[in-house]
Amino acid sequence: MKKIHTRARGGLARRLMVEDGGVAIITVTLVGVVVAGLVAVMAVNTLRNYRESREERQAGEVLLLAEAGLDEAIFELNQDNAFATVGAMPAGLDAASEEAWVVAEAAAMATITGENGEYVIVKPEGTDAVYSVAYTPARDVPSAQVQVLKADLFLEPPEPGSPFLPNRGFSSAGNLTIGNSGSAGVYGTTGGVHANGIIAQGGSATVEGCATAYGANDFAAGNPPGCGPATGYYEPIPDVEPILFHSLSIYDLCVEAGVGVVRAGPAHPGPAAPATNGLPCTGDKVGAPTDFGWQLKPAGWDYQGGAGVFYVNGGDVNVARDSGTGASGATIIAAATNEDTLTCNEATGVGSVTGGDIGVAGGTQLTPHPSAGDLALVAGRDIRVRGNAGVWGALLAREQISLGGTPGANNALIGSSPCHTPGSPVDRNEFSGDANITYNGGLAIPNFGVVNPVWNVRIDRWSEL
Repeated sequence: MKKIHTRARGGLARRLMVEDGGVAIITVTLVGVVVAGLVAVMAVNTLRNYRESREERQAGEVLLLAEAGLDEAIFELNQDNAFATVGAMPAGLDAASEEAWVVAEAAAMATITGENGEYVIVKPEGTDAVYSVAYTPARDVPSAQVQVLKADLFLEPPEPGSPFLPNRGFSSAGNLTIGNSGSAGVYGTTGGVHANGIIAQGGSATVEGCATAYGANDFAAGNPPGCGPATGYYEPIPDVEPILFHSLSIYDLCVEAGVGVVRAGPAHPGPAAPATNGLPCTGDKVGAPTDFGWQLKPAGWDYQGGAGVFYVNGGDVNVARDSGTGASGATIIAAATNEDTLTCNEATGVGSVTGGDIGVAGGTQLTPHPSAGDLALVAGRDIRVRGNAGVWGALLAREQISLGGTPGANNALIGSSPCHTPGSPVDRNEFSGDANITYNGGLAIPNFGVVNPVWNVRIDRWSEL
């Protein structure tokens, strides 16, 4: 038998171990390379996914911002159809030029801060379209994402007869002075006053509810919690124009060749042909003023207790008789004689209204005719109520209202113009003496805003530019 040398056997073992170790090292190295490659691929994919996710998120955010801009623009247009932020857009632009023009206009305007970014509303004058330009994270960031949305607009007229619901006891486009005694003021669950001028406390008068003003406000300290800014606050006040309410007229009071004539108004229920809405005194003649509780005098019209809704087509009105209640009540609308040519210079505070004043004598009690809702008096210029006269409902004056005494249980007063026509009977909105009103809400004034209406604006379509 051949003998194997021991040292040779040991060398072989060592050689095999060395060879196996080399293979292991190579294997480990290869595995490491593969793992590193996989990690690198995963890192690249993760980075790409993160970048894409961030871009998608930014794209979503910038689109939401742009939509927020459109929503705000629609709100502004529903408040004022003439709302615009820039001049007219050049004509004949193609899509690319249109977008470039919008972006350039937006770049020159202040941004509005939104959720995770900023936006600009671009509403060209005279264009039935509005644009919203959004930026994320901000316009001044070089890598900002920009989104431009365009909305084509559709205008829907309001339904005629939609009521106006006053939310104040007294709204004044100019200054307002309230009483000079402790019992004067504005009371009720929906009391409160607003003036786009100043509110002065004539004495120790009271205002229940919020008192807000653009200028100084003597009642600011007494405002309850939850009121808006006591000063520096401007509130749009609807214009009082008698022609707005002509459709309610049952009887048009007209002067023809110096003689008083009553003609059928747009709401006249009888067989006589009614006037065309907005064109007073175009209906059939239905009688003389005395047939309907009126008299024409050299100084103007005297109300003597007739029932109905009366449109006085020019001239002043003196009220010294009670109206009765219910179907016997009376709503009186007095137009100025120069409705087509009157002016108001808000810079100087001087108006040019002729006539259209309503005076209510002390002790007189007036209730609106039910067909006119809660509308009691509309004056083409001023309303002056004296003594302890009681007028229920809403009193609207183009210029000023001077109130004495204590009217009925629920009143809302509006003096819509900051101008005063020299020589008119009232030069400021005021509660004289211990005059006071109570407003508990719920009054509805029909037809306020039907002429020269603010139309409802909605998006006909929108697109991404």
